[in-house]
Amino acid sequence: PGFASAAEGSVPAVQPQSSASPAGPDWPARTAETIESVVATIRDRTVAPATLVAKAVAYGSIIALVGVSVMVMVGVAAVRVANVYAFNDWQSEAIVGGIFALLGLFGISRARAARRPGRKG
Repeated sequence: PGFASAAEGSVPAVQPQSSASPAGPDWPARTAETIESVVATIRDRTVAPATLVAKAVAYGSIIALVGVSVMVMVGVAAVRVANVYAFNDWQSEAIVGGIFALLGLFGISRARAARRPGRKG
C-alpha cells in the first residue's frame, strides 16, 4: 500500500529539489561570499589593531633601548671631556649629574603640565 514500485520495507527514493527553491540556484556562491565577508570583517577588527600594537611595542622597545644607551654614552663622554680639559673627577661628575638632573626636572614639569585639567594645547 502506498508505493507500488518500492519493495516491502524499503525507503522511497528522495527526489532532488528543483532550482526554484527559496535559496535559489546560486546559494553556494552567496554563502561563500557571506562567510568571506564575515571573516574579513573579524580579521580587520582584530588582527589589524593587534598587529599595530605589537609593532608599536617592538619599535618602542628598540627606540627606548637605543635612547638609554645613547644617554649613557653621552654622560660618560661628557665626564671624560670635563676630566681631561677642565675639572677634577668629582667636579666634572657633579656638573654632568646636575645637568642631567635639571633635564629630568624639566621633563617631569612638562609631563605634569600636560596632565593638568583645563590646559589648552
